[in-house]
Amino acid sequence: MEANIKDRIKKLLALGRSPNPNEANYAILKAKKLMVEYKFTERDLLRYDEKPIKVDSNIYYTTRREHWMTGLADVISENNCCVFYMITPPETQRHYIIFHGYEEDALICSSIFAYAVDCVRSQLKAIKKVMKLDEKPDTIINEACETYGKGFYEGLDDAYTIQDFEHQEWGLVMTVPPEVKEILEPMEHAQHKEKNHEDHYSFYAQGYREGKVFTALNKLEDVKEDVV
Repeated sequence: MEANIKDRIKKLLALGRSPNPNEANYAILKAKKLMVEYKFTERDLLRYDEKPIKVDSNIYYTTRREHWMTGLADVISENNCCVFYMITPPETQRHYIIFHGYEEDALICSSIFAYAVDCVRSQLKAIKKVMKLDEKPDTIINEACETYGKGFYEGLDDAYTIQDFEHQEWGLVMTVPPEVKEILEPMEHAQHKEKNHEDHYSFYAQGYREGKVFTALNKLEDVKEDVV
């Protein structure tokens, strides 16, 4: 019986990497629900020789643009039992986002992050188009885009906070394991560059609203029983 439940949880976590965001979210939430119900922690699902791995998202921000990515990666990794860091190839200004955690967690982080970045960039494309038609300078357009991105990841963070409050029994299930955090000890962790967002509050508010409803994080009761 226990082996069957563990196998089902692992299959659900694998579905958490689905390119279909609704299916992925349902699967992750169902897996968490089962882990709580049967009192399984992350370690209970690991092979005896399994160790944390790194997963390259293949997504980067540059020295000049898209700094909101570090905030987004931080929110997603912290709420999915992982950490993140960046790799900057020599003589470039590209900072690639890397997730570190146990395999299923790290792959889920990378999948959620890729989808979130795609959603944010889609909105930023529309914002840029309108502002260019209004003949706004590039510096103002970039500030507006960073503001939207900040709003998005802060909205998503609040959605996770609501989820945690409503399901406090998830405590141990969603804790980042100490052995996963160890990789950051010799590193300087990414700091989100805070800028003045007051001049672009409407973009912050838009990003916050859309980040908060990015997934149905707080609707565990809607999880489909037939995901697996």
